[in-house]
Amino acid sequence: MSTDVISYFHQKADRYDEVDQQVYWRLSDELLWHTLTTTYLDDLPEDFTFLDAGGGTGRWTRRVLDAYPRSRGVLVDLSPDMLAVAETKRTGDRADRLELVRGDLGDLPEQVRGRRFDVIWNFHNVIGFLPDPGAVLTSLAGLLSDTGALVTLAPNRYHAVYFNLAVGRLEAARSAATTGVSTFTDDMPPLRLFSPDELIGLYGAAGCRVDLLTGFPSAVYPSRQETRLDGSSPAVVELLGDPEVFADVLAIEKKLALEPDLAARGNNIFIAGRRSAA
Repeated sequence: MSTDVISYFHQKADRYDEVDQQVYWRLSDELLWHTLTTTYLDDLPEDFTFLDAGGGTGRWTRRVLDAYPRSRGVLVDLSPDMLAVAETKRTGDRADRLELVRGDLGDLPEQVRGRRFDVIWNFHNVIGFLPDPGAVLTSLAGLLSDTGALVTLAPNRYHAVYFNLAVGRLEAARSAATTGVSTFTDDMPPLRLFSPDELIGLYGAAGCRVDLLTGFPSAVYPSRQETRLDGSSPAVVELLGDPEVFADVLAIEKKLALEPDLAARGNNIFIAGRRSAA
């Protein structure tokens, strides 16, 4: 991972968890949580093990540990600043069930090599910041238990084109469309973007069959304000600020996520699968 990416998260680490206060990202999180739990975590043994690859401040690790009190996990991240925030979440019995490891996903640290996990995930932009995402997915797949699942939430190339045009970033939109690499803000390092077919290909090359491919949010899109840790656009707040409307929109998004064509429309692409039988 480049020094630019480390510097980017150095500036954001202390406030990164403030994303929980933005109503759009709460919608996105609830969709991810629903998909992850109902299709994978709920079917695992109570004492399942997981690897949060590029887990940053541990937002998702904490949520899983609290919801599944016999689970145990390892969080790997390269940023010392993000890991420092994750360390603050190792309270109570989480301290015994969570291991934090600083390391590069492109060269898996010794602490995880040779281990086996029931589920491994990498969420949001992690895969887009990797110099060789295919090689990393292959390495992660090699850490799966016999029935383990590899789950990825990846930035959608088509959404990046739409978003950048919507906020007047023509060159960023052009780059997303022509090279598959772009940004969402001026201070963001270059981010690799993906189409559903690209991710299917990467999973196949990693020796994984795809169990589920979808995308979300697909009916509500972010505006420029949602790209900041402390921003929410008036239109999104007006729509989702009412808890009853939020629940209705969440139900609509969940229903849409069951349709096979949604992967190309969502803000993020969700793909999950297991190692193919030899």
